[in-house]
Amino acid sequence: MTETAHPTGWPGSGTGPLREGSAVYIPGRQDSDDDERIPPDEVCLSLHSLELANLGVRRALVHEQVEAVLDTQDKRGHPYCMWLAILTLLYTGDLVSAHSQCRQLAMDPRWLGSPRHQILLALMRARVSLLAGDGVKSAALLTEVLARGLSPELTRLAVAWLVEAHVLAGSPDAAHQALLAHELAGRLDPELPDVAYVLAARGALHMATGRFQHALDDFTACGRVLTAQSVANPAVVPWRSRAAFAALATRRKDLALALAADELTAARTWGAARGIGIALHAVAVIGHNDTSVVLLEEAVELLDLAHARGELIHALHDLAVLQKERGDETVARSRLETATTVARASRNGLWPDRLRLALERQDLPVLTSQELRISELARSGYSNRQIAETLFLAIRTVEFHLSSVYRKLGVSGRRELVSVLGSPPS
Repeated sequence: MTETAHPTGWPGSGTGPLREGSAVYIPGRQDSDDDERIPPDEVCLSLHSLELANLGVRRALVHEQVEAVLDTQDKRGHPYCMWLAILTLLYTGDLVSAHSQCRQLAMDPRWLGSPRHQILLALMRARVSLLAGDGVKSAALLTEVLARGLSPELTRLAVAWLVEAHVLAGSPDAAHQALLAHELAGRLDPELPDVAYVLAARGALHMATGRFQHALDDFTACGRVLTAQSVANPAVVPWRSRAAFAALATRRKDLALALAADELTAARTWGAARGIGIALHAVAVIGHNDTSVVLLEEAVELLDLAHARGELIHALHDLAVLQKERGDETVARSRLETATTVARASRNGLWPDRLRLALERQDLPVLTSQELRISELARSGYSNRQIAETLFLAIRTVEFHLSSVYRKLGVSGRRELVSVLGSPPS
């Protein structure tokens, strides 16, 4: 649901809009107490920055305005200003500054003495940790703050971030339980505040557990909600790239290509390294052509620059796969070893087993593209008839290729195929 921005207190608590027809989506919107109202110009500057960030335009101006808010001492004491400013700072991709700001607020007497300030600070710290790839730390902070009791708006946002954190930490069961505990696992009203974040988090959980069609449904629903709220910037939620990977996993390559291309355009318009890196990764993998390695190498550089370690691990893995296909075995192994190091440093629980299996498979024979497609479906549980129908092949052709796969890998059937190749990738 789109919230109308007002010049005093939390949006919805004032007497007039920021400007005629203005509507700004604010994560975790809640009403402010009367004694915490702040001058209109201070709110307007923060809201103007957030509005531009939602639209995905003028990132340099947004960063400049946010820095102006953060550098003003009287504004630093007000939780609403800091919430808006630091969330917007995260959209610009400046994780280092956001982390530094949170550390400073943690030592500010005005924040130390206020439970409300402390709750918002914990949420901001959790978000910084999540975007930096540390799901373990983010989940711990969010679990603690949820135990204190939050408003419904903040609870929904905190649960969404917690689900993402559990997925990143390699705890899908905990993520599912969090959704169930807060009645967010079933059909959701698209008008609920922050439902876009919930849908994005559910999509991430579905991807991690191999429920690709459910993931695609949730990511596209997330996109519809954000579009209705005039949010075009993938820095808010990179739903198109995530939906593109889900579409690819469900064999809808044309849809995947369109989503990835749209996100890259939006990401380049905004100009943040993280968003461009995520979008380039999707375009490279889905396109799977002569430019893919170069695009993925650029994606890796940008994600490393942005300190986006979760996305960096995924991109390194996929780059290694492409380089192995090209016969660059040594380079591919180096990429996987780098990804393993990053995963270990960030306590990532989602990727270590996949990376270990990928390293163990480095000496396996290279399968043809047709053999690879058939083997992926076979280890996903598809029968020979289902594989034939999916790929528009004769059953005898499927049997021929599977026999070739078994012979190359030295296995006798589907069960051993899974043990050698690992579980299907998400």
